[in-house]
Amino acid sequence: MERQTRRDAWTVGLLLGGLLALGLWAGFFHRGDFSDRERRYLSEAPALPRLHETWKTDREVESYLSDRVPMRHLLVGINAGMSEATGRVSEMETWHVGDAIVEQPVTGQRDTILRRAEQFERLAGEIGAPVYFLTPPTHGFLLKESMPGYMGALYDGEADLLEALRSTGKMIELPEEFAASPETVYYRTDHHWTLDGASMAYDAVCRAMGFERVSQEDFTCREFPGFYGTTFSRSGLLFARADTIRTAEKEGGRLYIGDSGETFDYLIFPEHAETYDGYAVYLGGNHGYLEITGENADGGTLLVYKDSFANCLLPLLAASFRKVVAVDVRYYAGSAQEAARAAGDVDAILCCYSLDSLMNDTNLARKLR
Repeated sequence: MERQTRRDAWTVGLLLGGLLALGLWAGFFHRGDFSDRERRYLSEAPALPRLHETWKTDREVESYLSDRVPMRHLLVGINAGMSEATGRVSEMETWHVGDAIVEQPVTGQRDTILRRAEQFERLAGEIGAPVYFLTPPTHGFLLKESMPGYMGALYDGEADLLEALRSTGKMIELPEEFAASPETVYYRTDHHWTLDGASMAYDAVCRAMGFERVSQEDFTCREFPGFYGTTFSRSGLLFARADTIRTAEKEGGRLYIGDSGETFDYLIFPEHAETYDGYAVYLGGNHGYLEITGENADGGTLLVYKDSFANCLLPLLAASFRKVVAVDVRYYAGSAQEAARAAGDVDAILCCYSLDSLMNDTNLARKLR
């Protein structure tokens, strides 16, 4: 009996020692400070203890150890899987619906989206150009009928927000086919729309602005398999079926990136396809200010205020406008008005945002005066 007790004590001691060794290894010999899978920087090592701010030191230590715990991705994945299996999906940032991973519903007040629309309309009046809004229903909204009733009902508020935007009379309506094709207009692992979804949006923009869309045959299309998007990285889940990014661009496009002053003779950047941010194949990622010029286009100059949602749409729009100026106020140093002045004479303004950005992006509220 005593021998068995000693053996058990040794076993427990070895296990605890092993865990301690793994913890020390993770803390002092970790690999890198950026998580490709989670797409974020990991917590930095805590500073020396501050006796007058022990709460801050405790929080920094807890955050650091949480990020450096051995096999963290496996543990997070197990927890995410258990949350789904036990119906605790409301505790997660994203939800699994069939084969897709979707974001939780966008919430907010009608007054917010109406105020944002009013700010853009005032800006359009100042520069003397018509303004259009292009904000699609979210992937989750399109799939709400496939969710349990209590989950699907949470997306009903999005319909009210879109109806508020529609009441301005400036909203570009997507075709019924868009709402009927949630499996093809959005990626399974990302919140952005696919080339199919962007193509429907391109059709809608051309109809609203009085242009005939450029034939699909005039675009060069490419495919980049193995794409895992942001909703997968936020889900914590261990497994998902990879998406394939499809791109289309018309030859002759010229891209100027104002942030860096660089100029390119192409709009698609294949070198990003196998990185953690595969969506950056479009335009090389997010930029505060860029200009795309094309050849033999019917339209004049289009000013686009956007978030990343519009990145896959811009190469299509560039086929119909001689000049497309795109501004992402999250990365643009000046105000929205300053960006409009930098664009020069503008024939139309397109505000292309996800519903979440249009409602909750504080940069819009700060830079739309």
